Amino acid sequence: MKRCVAVIQARMGSSRLPGKILEPLHDDVSLLAYQCRRLRHIEGVDELLIATTTARRDNVIADLAQAEGIRVCRGSEHDVLNRFVRAADMSLADTLVRITSDSPFRDPGVIARCIAEHRAHGAEYTRPQSGHLPKGLRAEIVETRVLRQIDSDSATTDREREHVTLRIRETPGAYRCLTVAFPDELHHPEFDLSVDTADELEFVRMIHSSLEARAWPADIGHICALLAEMAQGRQQQQGIAS
Repeated sequence: MKRCVAVIQARMGSSRLPGKILEPLHDDVSLLAYQCRRLRHIEGVDELLIATTTARRDNVIADLAQAEGIRVCRGSEHDVLNRFVRAADMSLADTLVRITSDSPFRDPGVIARCIAEHRAHGAEYTRPQSGHLPKGLRAEIVETRVLRQIDSDSATTDREREHVTLRIRETPGAYRCLTVAFPDELHHPEFDLSVDTADELEFVRMIHSSLEARAWPADIGHICALLAEMAQGRQQQQGIAS
């Protein structure tokens, strides 16, 4: 069986909300710590790893990884593609799951489903079908050898290095690509659970507290049900106001 490693790419240097991933989601649990704890055990994944940069300001991420019992790989700040290749080398990964650190509610079940489909179809790159899940709840599965080929190609652009899977997504005919379908009740591309601004940080905090108040687990089904309920409530209020 191929070795599969999930890699969270994380750095403190966000241009719009610096240090956002260490902001608390609830109590003293940061966005990154919450995500690490949710994704520690994913069916089909052999290890969870954090890939951060060698910049001094990212030492706090390495400290968090150590506190959470997660190995960390450090590399270039801007060449994220090479960071993933280094992470694969460090962990002996044949297959990688790419996870960004600004979306705390990623669902282990979604990732496990994508991995299972990826393996069953012998794909080189797998993701959920477009429009099937809210932003921030999606996942990417990619074969390490594909990333190595792109990393070693002298024609690879800085933009491709920054966005890791960009070449695959822009030239899908060159690779064995697969998209995974999810049930209709999860088709909410209008919702965004990633954090890039202070308002979005407050939004995910509210989502977490609302789930807690209902004693609902933070899985994709309950999150989508909550978001749909909130959207319906806003529409009703607008109807009354008009």
